[in-house]
Amino acid sequence: MEFIKHGKTKDVYRLADENILLRFKDTVTGHASTGESDPGGNEVVGTKEGVGVAALKMTTYYFQKLKEMELPTHWVSSNLAKSEMIVRSGTMFGNGLEFVVRYIASGSFIRRFGAFIKEGDNLGNGIYEITLKDDLRNDPPATVEIIEALGLMSKQQLKDAEILVKKVCDFVKDDLANKGLVLVDIKVEVGLVDGKVVLVDEISGGNMRVTKNSQQLDYVTLSNYF
Repeated sequence: MEFIKHGKTKDVYRLADENILLRFKDTVTGHASTGESDPGGNEVVGTKEGVGVAALKMTTYYFQKLKEMELPTHWVSSNLAKSEMIVRSGTMFGNGLEFVVRYIASGSFIRRFGAFIKEGDNLGNGIYEITLKDDLRNDPPATVEIIEALGLMSKQQLKDAEILVKKVCDFVKDDLANKGLVLVDIKVEVGLVDGKVVLVDEISGGNMRVTKNSQQLDYVTLSNYF
């Protein structure tokens, strides 16, 4: 097994068969200036026991569901006892892109558009956004035209990504609703595996805001529903 890198929430290794092993960690992301945990934050603000396995538990649940729905992901298998997941090797678009679907106004959406909308307002069928994965520039939003002009994705890849992301996020929203929970917003990632756009990384409390009775659930509490 070859070590590749230490990530904020996962350590990454390459296996002998060229698959990738992701080892989930108990780190919590948010905003270092306040120390507040936030799925929309890009900085590690501390650790909390059980966060890693909670993220893997949710991710495994959703990747298994998406496999049953024949929606493409990079997932191969999971080992909850070791907080590890094996995925197929792939290629990121540029330094990585984040695909966001917002169902309820919150977080950075309010910071940008608070003059026109208030916290908690319903956003209908969801607002789809793409941001560049760039911590230094606070993940700047980018239009489809910008991403294509920068050579990060082709027009067809962008279309494939949008269709996949919306199907995945709408499924997560409906599944959470069946558990009595409300999905506020969610960000996911896609990459290229065998030349095909597929869902990568994870689907967990670390990349979504979820509420119950208008109270946001933390990572570990959310995982108890799975």
